[in-house]
Amino acid sequence: MHSCRLRIVLVAALLGLWLSAGCKKATTEAAGEQVLSDVPGLDPRAIVVLGYLDHRQGLRTTAKWPRVAFAIGDGTLLLTAAHCVDDFQESSRQAVSTDIVVVSPYYGDVFDFDIVAIDKQADLAILRAPWPSHPALALATEKELLAAKNILIAGRPQTGQISPDLQSELLPVFDVNEAVPNRAITLRGTRLVARGWSGSAMLIPETGKVAGVLSQLRERPIRRVWFLRLKQSDAMGCSVRPIYSLLRKHGLETPALGRPGQTEPIPDSERAFSCAFDYFRALSERDSVRLVASAGELTRLRPRSVQAHLLMGFAATVRKDDSIAPSEEQFRLAESSCRKALDIDPNYAHAHAIYGNFLVMRGRSAEALVQSEAALAIDPNNRLALFNRLILLPPAQRKDAAERLVAVDPNDPLYWFHYSGALLGLGQRDQALRAARKAVDLDPNGLFYGGLGDVLSDLGRVDEAELCYKRMTERCGCDQCWYRYAVFLVEHREDKVSEALQALKTAESKARSGKVSPKNMNVLKLQLLEKSSPQEAENLARRLLETEPNEAHYWWHLAGILRAQAKYPHAVEAAEKAVSLDLNAPFQPRLANCLAKAGRVKEAQDTYDEMLRLHSERPKYWCWYAEFLLDYFPDRAEEARLALQKAEDAADKRWSTPADEIRKLRERLDTKGSTDGSD
Repeated sequence: MHSCRLRIVLVAALLGLWLSAGCKKATTEAAGEQVLSDVPGLDPRAIVVLGYLDHRQGLRTTAKWPRVAFAIGDGTLLLTAAHCVDDFQESSRQAVSTDIVVVSPYYGDVFDFDIVAIDKQADLAILRAPWPSHPALALATEKELLAAKNILIAGRPQTGQISPDLQSELLPVFDVNEAVPNRAITLRGTRLVARGWSGSAMLIPETGKVAGVLSQLRERPIRRVWFLRLKQSDAMGCSVRPIYSLLRKHGLETPALGRPGQTEPIPDSERAFSCAFDYFRALSERDSVRLVASAGELTRLRPRSVQAHLLMGFAATVRKDDSIAPSEEQFRLAESSCRKALDIDPNYAHAHAIYGNFLVMRGRSAEALVQSEAALAIDPNNRLALFNRLILLPPAQRKDAAERLVAVDPNDPLYWFHYSGALLGLGQRDQALRAARKAVDLDPNGLFYGGLGDVLSDLGRVDEAELCYKRMTERCGCDQCWYRYAVFLVEHREDKVSEALQALKTAESKARSGKVSPKNMNVLKLQLLEKSSPQEAENLARRLLETEPNEAHYWWHLAGILRAQAKYPHAVEAAEKAVSLDLNAPFQPRLANCLAKAGRVKEAQDTYDEMLRLHSERPKYWCWYAEFLLDYFPDRAEEARLALQKAEDAADKRWSTPADEIRKLRERLDTKGSTDGSD
C-alpha cells in the first residue's frame, strides 16, 4: 500500500513537471514569435543559410544539413560560428574537395563566398559574399550588450520540422564573461534552441542589434526527483567584442559598420529560396526525384545562376543506391548543366573543375585534363582541379599536383594519402612513409591505414603492413578496405589464399557503396581461384567472357589460369586475345611466357624484344627476360647477367623487382658459371 502511494505521488510529480515544462515551452514560443515581429529594424531576409557539398572520387556528392549565418553592415559580410564552416571533418576525410555556398532569401539564389577571417577561440567566422548589397543587421556596442536583460536568438535552424522559416527564442541573460570567448554570453533555460541552431544571431530585442553569435549548448542539472535527474540547456556564444576585434584585424570595419543600399524586392525570391532550401534537404536524404525537381524549378526561376545549373548537374547523377550507375539520360543532363554554367561564366574556375570531374568519370581523360588546366589557370589552388589533374597525369608526374594539394590544405588526410602514393610511384619510399604516417595521424579511423600498409609492404616490412591492413578493415570496413586487404594477401601471403577469399567475399557483401568496381572484384577472384582451384577459375573466366567478350583483363587472367593447368596452346590464344584488345596494357610478358611454354620459343624471343624496346625503363621486364634466357638459352648466361643488371638500374621504380627474386636468379647464374668452369 505504501509503495503504491509512492508510485502515485511520483507519477503526479512527473506529470506536473511535464505540464509545467510544456506550459513554459508554449509561453517561450509565443513570446519568441511576438518579440520577433516587434523587433525594430529586423529584416528576416538578413538571416541566410549555408549549404554544404562534398565531392568524392566518382560522381558522388554528399551533403550535410544547411547551417545558419547572417549578414551585417552593408550586407556584404556574413557572421556565423567557425565550426559551421570548419566542422565537416568526418565527411571531408574522404572528400576530393568541399564546397559551402550561401543561400540568400533576399535574392532567392545560391552564391559562393570567401572565408575572410576565423577566430577559433571565439568560434567565430566572417565570410564575404559576392553580392553588392543585402538586407543586414547592425552590430551592438559592448555597453548595449551589458545593459541587456534578455537576448533573442534568431535563425533558420535545421531541427525538428525542417523548414526555411525564421525561428526565434527569447531568453534571459545569465552572464556575460569574456574569460572564455566562445561562451562569453550565457542565456538560461532554452526550450527551443537545439543542435542545428549554431551560427544564429543573438539580438538585443529592443534594438534588433547583434550582441553575439550562438555557438553551443550546455546541459546542466536543475533538480533530482527520486531516481531521475532533470536537466536544462543553456545557450552560449561569443559576444560583440571578438567580432569587433576580428573586423579591425582584417580591415573590415567599413563594410561591417555601413548600412545596405536600396534593397528592392526581387521577383520570385521567396519561391526560389524555398527551392534551394529543399534541394539541400533532398540531397542530404538522397531523394533523387525531389532533388531534380527542386533543381529544375530553381534553374527555371534563376536561369542565369551559375550555381543553380551546377546544382542541377549534381542532382542529375545522385542515386539512392550508389551501386547503380546513372542512366545515359542522367549523364546528358549533368553534362548539359555543366556546359550551361560555363556559358554563363566561362571564367568560373570551379565550374571548369566540376565539369572536369564529370569527364574523368566518363573516361574522357583528354577533355577532363583540358577542363582541369582551365580551372587552374584561373585559380591555381582549386582543390578539385588539382585532384583531377593528379589522377589524369602519368604516375611519374603526379608528385607536383600532390604537393600543391598538401600545401593548399595540410590537414586533409586524403591529400597526404595521395602524396604518399605519388612518392611511392617514384621510388621515394622514405618520404612516402612519412606522408602515409601523416595521413594516418590526421585520420586514424580507417582507409588511410591501407596507404601506410602499401608503403610498408613495398619496403619489405610485410608483417607491419598486414597489421595496417587489418586495422583498416576493423576501423572502416567498407568494400574497398576488405578488397585491398585481399589484394595484399594475394601479393604477399601465398599461404593465406582461404583468408584472401574470405576477405574478398566480405568485400562483395559490402559492394553497395560502389567504391570497388565489379570488374576488379572479378579479376581478384580469378587470381585467387587460380591458386586454389584452377578449374573453378577457368569456369568463372569463361562465364565472365560470355557476358563481356571484349574485356581484355578477363582474357589475360584466363591465359594465366590455363598456363597453371599446362594448357599452353590455349593459354597462348587467350594471351594473344588480351594483347589485341588492349595494346597499351602490360599483357605482353604473359604472352611471351605462354609462347615459350608452348614451345614457340622464337616467337617468345620476338615478343620479349618488342616489349623491352617499348619499355626498357621497366626493371621487372628485364628480370623476366633474364629468367627466360636461363630457362631456354643456357648458353646466353652473359646476356642474362646483363639483363639482371638492367633490372637493378632501370628507372621506373613502380615496376621494381623484389631483391629476393633477383638474388635467386643471380644464384642460378653463379651455379651455371661454376658448372661451366668444371666442364
